[in-house]
Amino acid sequence: MSEIESDTVKLSSPPARQPKRVWFSSFIGAAIEFYDFSIYATAAALVFGPLFFSPAQASVGVVLSFLTLAAGYIARPVGAIVFGHFGDKIGRKTTLITTVVLMGLATTLIGILPTYEAVGALAPVLLVTLRVIQGLSVGGEWGGAVVMTTEHSSTKRRSFMGSATAMGSALGVLLGFAAFSIVVSLTGDNFLTWGWRLPFLATVVLFGLAMYMRLRITESPVMVEAAEKNARATKLPITIVFTQYAKPVALAAGVFAGPFMIQSCLGTFFTSYGVTELGMARSFLLNASVIGVAFSFIGIPIGGLLADRFGRRRVLAVGVTLATLNLLLLWPLFTGATTVGVIVGYALVFTFHSLCIAPIGALYSELFPTAVRYTGVGMSYQISSLIGGGLGPVAASLLVANGLGLGSVFAMLAIFCLIAGFCIYRLPRTDNIDLRNAGADVLTPSS
Repeated sequence: MSEIESDTVKLSSPPARQPKRVWFSSFIGAAIEFYDFSIYATAAALVFGPLFFSPAQASVGVVLSFLTLAAGYIARPVGAIVFGHFGDKIGRKTTLITTVVLMGLATTLIGILPTYEAVGALAPVLLVTLRVIQGLSVGGEWGGAVVMTTEHSSTKRRSFMGSATAMGSALGVLLGFAAFSIVVSLTGDNFLTWGWRLPFLATVVLFGLAMYMRLRITESPVMVEAAEKNARATKLPITIVFTQYAKPVALAAGVFAGPFMIQSCLGTFFTSYGVTELGMARSFLLNASVIGVAFSFIGIPIGGLLADRFGRRRVLAVGVTLATLNLLLLWPLFTGATTVGVIVGYALVFTFHSLCIAPIGALYSELFPTAVRYTGVGMSYQISSLIGGGLGPVAASLLVANGLGLGSVFAMLAIFCLIAGFCIYRLPRTDNIDLRNAGADVLTPSS
């Protein structure tokens, strides 16, 4: 007996509506979520080590700081499970409002946290707690926002519509880097004292805009149709995902883990390494990151249009190939520590990353049926983020701390990109799938 039941009824509801409003809502929602997440990553590279782990040696403090970064990534799959459950059972809209509220509160509170000097060991405990809440929120946000946009879109524009979350993510990261770049320049010697707090407190502005947009959108028409048909999961959505769709989840996660790891390490580990080992200025590396993410912001919608024209897998394959080959160029560009070389390296990394992330929203949505799509999409992405974004910078820091050198970091990145290429090869083409019929007809569920 199928674990997703359906009664056939004639629908009275109209087809997809207000796609532009939903696109902008997902765009702004992702912007606040990833602004908040990215400023934490930047702070972990620049200030959290000395401020929240002061008794530790410098190198150990950096590793501990990145471990708090990883805590958020570890929480993201849990967030995908929890919010995916409610998104599939109750609805996409209500769940997405909740994720934005949680992220706004957690990030604002980080901005007023006392340091180790003030409260001792309680400081890192509070920091990790709020980081976990951030992770839970992002874990529920990404999958739901992607599902909302793709379920409101036509088949021919699904990759472009699905790239709204990726574009919002890029804008959020761009604003995060820009915020720290401005704050570092303006606060100078006061940056470690109070300047680093300002980007966290600025979250209130984005939060207000995101809430306004979320309250104005309607529920996904595909979800409404499923409700009218009484189509529902008879078991927990996460149970169905991992029993019937384990193979699609594994392949989908593997597709993006490598590219995610390159981008994440560049924004965290390489920033720290450049300051401590190569003598680069913090402000310069932050400015280079801003330029790189600006390239990504432009490249993502182009990647989405290309994926609609040529197919998800082809664009992904080109992006992963270019990202892998670029590692050979990034090494001399970064270690040479020249202004032009570093900026070119950042621009290339983020440009190729945009080709990898642009098709992901549509591709993931096409792998799962409506009854478990929120959970399936969220889990696929968050597993890749845990591997690439959470464990990647920690592994890179440990490799260098144990004397294996920067070359071992580049080797690790190349291996995960090769795994991504294999996963792309194994995924089927899903470009023309009707989301109302997606899942069972796309892949044979794994046993």
